[in-house]
Amino acid sequence: MKIRNQPYLFPALIILVFLVSYSYTFDRKLAPLGDNASYYMLGEALAQGEGYVNISKIDKTPNNHYPPGYPAVLSIFMQFTDSIVFFKILNGVFLLASCLILYQVMKKLLENDVLAFIIVLMTVLNFHILQYGSMIMSEIPFLFFSLLGLWLFLKIDTQKPFFRDRNFYLLLVAIVISYHTRSLGIALTGATIAAFLLQKKWGHGVALGGGFVLLALPWFVRSQMLGGGSYSRQLMMINPYQPNLGKADVGDFIDRFLNNFSRYITTEIPNALFPFTEVDYRQEAAASDWVAGLLLMAVIIYGFITLRKFRIILGLYALFTFFILLLWPDVWVGVRFMVPLIPILAVGLVHGLYQLAGKLFSAAGKKVSGWAFLILPLLLLTSVGQLHKQASTPLHPAWDNYYAMGRWLRSQSGEKPVVACGKPALFYLYSKTFTVRYPFEQDTEALLAELEDEKVDYVVIDQVYPNTFRYLLPAVRAHPERFEQVFHQPNPDTFLLKFKR
Repeated sequence: MKIRNQPYLFPALIILVFLVSYSYTFDRKLAPLGDNASYYMLGEALAQGEGYVNISKIDKTPNNHYPPGYPAVLSIFMQFTDSIVFFKILNGVFLLASCLILYQVMKKLLENDVLAFIIVLMTVLNFHILQYGSMIMSEIPFLFFSLLGLWLFLKIDTQKPFFRDRNFYLLLVAIVISYHTRSLGIALTGATIAAFLLQKKWGHGVALGGGFVLLALPWFVRSQMLGGGSYSRQLMMINPYQPNLGKADVGDFIDRFLNNFSRYITTEIPNALFPFTEVDYRQEAAASDWVAGLLLMAVIIYGFITLRKFRIILGLYALFTFFILLLWPDVWVGVRFMVPLIPILAVGLVHGLYQLAGKLFSAAGKKVSGWAFLILPLLLLTSVGQLHKQASTPLHPAWDNYYAMGRWLRSQSGEKPVVACGKPALFYLYSKTFTVRYPFEQDTEALLAELEDEKVDYVVIDQVYPNTFRYLLPAVRAHPERFEQVFHQPNPDTFLLKFKR
């Protein structure tokens, strides 16, 4: 039977492939990233009615770093459960919904069910997307809301006034939620507004821009009242990890742009689509990396250009996103920032190859079948196996011992103590105590004084964070009379010490 007579065939196959690949690669372990713990804590603060604050800090300071969208979603479900595994699976649900919406977007863009199916397969079998699909991180929810926004944009009937089209209002809601999920959502907002204006749909463009400003204004005003958004402050630094280097000038931004451009062309974009090898950011790009990267980009751009419909919105979204990423500090490396853009790049790649193959085959008097490109997602199966191995690897004993310190403290009765440690956000998830990071201070007297000021009750000597040996351990050895061992886990040695204030 022809595919068009089986409208549920490809969605059913997408669900099946997702269930197999997701369950095969699902990682129950908590990612050792401060961000996923921070998202969880902010959701918990909202669920408990504390407000958008850092509940792991004794003074519960307002949080001005993470947009509130994803923690707000977590807070809804935290009324029923606090299971870390549940919230990992919740991201899997977002991923499945993203794939189903992506299929509808691709069908409308390409008018080719087979190519649409192949692009979704490249998404659902992508190492990076599957990896973030089982993390408590905002990348996959952002992917869902941004794809939802694109789908609604494609459904808008620009022949009638915007105020009579419910899809217009739903589009506004989708892009606002995208922006409040990740600040990079401003690229999608700019792309949709610009696309309307380029089509001379002035009412749609102005109304969408005005509505976005109105709905995004409260978060912006709050950020300004708290000293400005942390991302914008970091953007203006030479190196956010070394604030003492000062603010970036024009020359720094030019260097940053060129460094990022080189890295994205030679490393990040190829690795995002085909994560076959481990990336070493310490090595300079070889000539072969440039050739491969530029050829890949040429095919992607050609694929965008040869789209018969809606190429403007897709091209603008990709262009605006990369413009922002190229201006970000070049110490922020990795595919993470462009994970939600991987399906968009896959569109350009698959459609570009299809068009080029079509020209080649037509010269020989033959037609090219979309099924020929099934090899692209099949190439990703090796990296899926690697992700399965990574997910199946037990938690490193050093991390297990670190979390054991938190679980032990949580089992103790009494008031919540203040704990100084290397990864405060992660420690909080297991201890539910107040946590702070010990000072990065090599003067032991000054470090002890700051522990006093922070009202610290315990410190953790861990083997997961190098700065523990650089700053905290020397102070403990210099003043053993100020610390008392209360809990110890061997292999590797990890200690919980009471600090005598």
